[in-house]
Parts: sequence; C-alpha cells; structure tokens
Amino acid sequence: MPAMNFDQAMRAERWHALTLGIPGMGPGADASRLRTARRVWQEYVAYSQRVYDSQIWTYDPDPRPSFCLYRIIEASGNIQRVVDAPDFAGEVLRDMGRGYREEIVSDEDGTRWERFSPTINGYRAAARETAHIRAQLQLRGLIPPRPRGQAVTFGFLPPRYEPPTASGIEPPF
Repeated sequence: MPAMNFDQAMRAERWHALTLGIPGMGPGADASRLRTARRVWQEYVAYSQRVYDSQIWTYDPDPRPSFCLYRIIEASGNIQRVVDAPDFAGEVLRDMGRGYREEIVSDEDGTRWERFSPTINGYRAAARETAHIRAQLQLRGLIPPRPRGQAVTFGFLPPRYEPPTASGIEPPF
C-alpha cells in the first residue's frame, strides 16, 4: 500500500490515519512514516491556507489536520509512542468532537462563549474507540501486543487545550 496523501489521511479511519499507509514497525518504517507525516502536514498547511483565503463569511473556518498527525511527527513516526501517550484517549475524545471545547454560540439569548465538557457517554465512546484503534494496530503488527493479563488504562487528560484568544469577539459582560 502506498503512503497516504492529505485527502486520504482525512478520510481514513483513525487507526489507519495513524499509519499513514506505511506498514510495519521499526526504525525504517518509523522514518518513512515521519517523512510521510511531514509531507501530509505541508499539504494540510496549504489546504488550510486555501480555506482561509476562500472563506467569505464572518466566521473563522477551522480546518484540522488528520487524526494525531502532529503527534506522529513529535514521536518521529513511532505509532507505539503515540498510542502509549497518557493523553491519547483524550485526543480520541477531542477528535470525536466530544472533548473540552469553547465555542461561540449565537441564539435567541445573544452571542456568547460557551464551554462544553465531555459526558460519561463521550468518555465511554472514546474508550471503546481507543481500544478499537489499539486492536486494529496490534492485529496488523504495527504495535506489539500487550502481555497477557496486563490491564489497559485510558487517561483522559485534556490534550493541550488552548482557549481561544484574540478572536475579535468580546464576551458580552
């Protein structure tokens, strides 16, 4: 299977987006995955710029990169380091759209910032998806299997959440 491009990585399932189409584990696969991740990142930056240049409405478009792309780059292409990170489940939760976030809401009560926190159902869904990602990666030999009987725990640390700043919209108080 050839390495993915940005469009393919955006459409892929989360576990497959982590691989970027590069099979195997080891230094060679990691180096190839890192090169691919950097190329996909450049494609994302170009796409993001096109989106911002072409938008005509007053809202800020928010194109995001493919699932955990920046983490693959930080981990030098090593998928094991990405999925073993203490906040990986939190990253899955955020990617599912169920994580901590602030959004501007404009309705009959006016325009304001609202904070959204995960629900128990969001945590459960993210834990199931995280387990699915691990299982798919293990099944394909991309991460080593866990020793029999070793518990898998999911840390739901919020993944580097940065509240919006300098948005040009002031809270109505």
